[in-house]
Amino acid sequence: DVLGSRGLGDVYKRQVFYFFTGIKNKEGKSMGNELSVIIPTIQKKPMVLEKLVGLLDKDESVTEILIINNRAESPLEFESGKVKIYSPLVNLYVNRSWNLGISMIKNKNFLLLNDDMLPCYDFCSLIVNSSVFYLPDTGLIGISPASINQFYYVNDIDIPERKEKDGPVFSQMDKYINTGDWGIAIFGKKHCWHNIPEDLKIICGDNYILKKQKQKNRINYEISNVPINHIHASSSGSPEFTKIIQSDIIHSARYFPNQTESHV
Repeated sequence: DVLGSRGLGDVYKRQVFYFFTGIKNKEGKSMGNELSVIIPTIQKKPMVLEKLVGLLDKDESVTEILIINNRAESPLEFESGKVKIYSPLVNLYVNRSWNLGISMIKNKNFLLLNDDMLPCYDFCSLIVNSSVFYLPDTGLIGISPASINQFYYVNDIDIPERKEKDGPVFSQMDKYINTGDWGIAIFGKKHCWHNIPEDLKIICGDNYILKKQKQKNRINYEISNVPINHIHASSSGSPEFTKIIQSDIIHSARYFPNQTESHV
């Protein structure tokens, strides 16, 4: 065991440096790391979404890209053969889109991804080929806010470059609220998923699933040392969603009764 026995748990839970699992099949390809990516969108930043799909298409670990098109009146089309598009008749918003997406994907590993962010090209492979991802008590893996470069204009954002020597650092997360932009990219396994309640539509969903992992004694992580470019609140910050977000905050009190501020 490269990370050590459970007796060394306090060491690797605090901070674990990235390395490959080295599990290969006879053709030399990694085994068990196939990833389904779920992207809800209302097409606020279509150029960013197009770039995002393009870089995911080049990632060997990504075998399925499920796009939940919550703007069905505007059809989407991509050249990638990995892409599947589902257009519901009404806007499912973020959390219901995540619930639906998990039920539709073919792989056991998933990534919930914002449509307004761009990671480095090998981002997915870096995570799903790490030993941390396969630890039996790993819950969910998201992004440390310190690794996120925030942008406010679509013309300013592009795919970031990762220095060859750099790799992700995994740090244990103890909290499940006030986690900043941790939830713009969430890695996990289907058997760890818990459906988000219907009365939480846009925010608080990642808080809810983080809390559920802790209740199951699983360890959640945040990733640093990997560059992520993000357009802050490009969809959820729209005025038409203000009332829904306020409702989410009110409803969240039943799921986080001891917290005075449960939203991200």
